[in-house]
Amino acid sequence: MKVLAVITLLSAIVFSSCNKAKQVSGTYIIQSEMLPKVNGCCANTEIIRLNEDQTFSMYHQNDQGDYTTKDFAQGTFQLTKGVVSLKPDSVNTNLDLSKATFRKDHADHGLDYLTRLDNKAKYHKIDFKKADSLSIRRVNSDNWESEEITIKKDGSVRYVLYSAGPSQPTISHTKNKKLTEEQFRQYVEAMSQSSIFQPGITSKKHEISLLLSLSEQNILLYDQNNIDKTLYDFCFEKIRSWVQ
Repeated sequence: MKVLAVITLLSAIVFSSCNKAKQVSGTYIIQSEMLPKVNGCCANTEIIRLNEDQTFSMYHQNDQGDYTTKDFAQGTFQLTKGVVSLKPDSVNTNLDLSKATFRKDHADHGLDYLTRLDNKAKYHKIDFKKADSLSIRRVNSDNWESEEITIKKDGSVRYVLYSAGPSQPTISHTKNKKLTEEQFRQYVEAMSQSSIFQPGITSKKHEISLLLSLSEQNILLYDQNNIDKTLYDFCFEKIRSWVQ
């Protein structure tokens, strides 16, 4: 009976922790211009992904125009009295998370966000259903043939295949289609569960770039070769098969 009681208690604690984590789970982004601004430069971007299993991933991009640096962190988090504390698996010298605590807030305009308590920065939660567009392009490094998939918030998707010519790529195949409600739901779910970017290179065979536009929050995300593998696979396996 005592063993059963202990197991029941532990199960209740785990269930309670998962329920609390679910309250804050999601993808949050902050993007700010850095001054002085010269020739359209520069932008500072951070993405935090909080998962229901109390793990997190964090991506930081410092775009200086003529060069870009990227930093990653991942680990677990704790939610205590409404405050999220990050516990990285390893120390990243460029991402000091020793004092990184966050509180989930709700803005008057209806969007949820995380407030970082040590510097009051606001990380807005992304609603991927409202993303204007997601475009992922891959180039085959062997023959320079490239493919591009663009999905928009109205459910339309465009697939373009470029053939490598002697001087520049030429379009050899274009397909436009409207995703079904179920297909669009799967796309949003895949986006919502991904970390968008990952520390490791996505593919050795292809050069990959991602462009995500959210005009509602004035955010434009761009990166090369660090696309979350599950998101990349979903686009070039499922979505590609739906369109072709």
